[in-house]
Amino acid sequence: MAVGAVTRKPNRLGRMAFGFAAAMQLIVVYSPNAPAGPQINGLDKVIHVFIFAAPVLAGLMAGISVPWTLAIFAVHAPVSELIQHFALPHRSGDVFDVLADLGGVALGGFAYLVWSRRQP
Repeated sequence: MAVGAVTRKPNRLGRMAFGFAAAMQLIVVYSPNAPAGPQINGLDKVIHVFIFAAPVLAGLMAGISVPWTLAIFAVHAPVSELIQHFALPHRSGDVFDVLADLGGVALGGFAYLVWSRRQP
């Protein structure tokens, strides 16, 4: 079964989870100042993976089409870094953040694939 062939009926909880995950992503990505946290090497990249994986997985589980979801978030990864670099004075764009973001898109898609194959 191809990933794109899996279709689910959208439900209210799925849409709410997607809305929450997408809102959290936008807040983290576009806040004027990068959220402060513990200075652990690599934690920034883990956060980038998570903030892209969560809305991808939630969107797919909510019934949004696989190609559209993956494409929109894959395009959003580099665009968000460009916006951070050029439009947010206290933020900077990073190529490695884009790679972490794209890894999150892939992880969210893979998690959905595993989840959808386990559904009756």
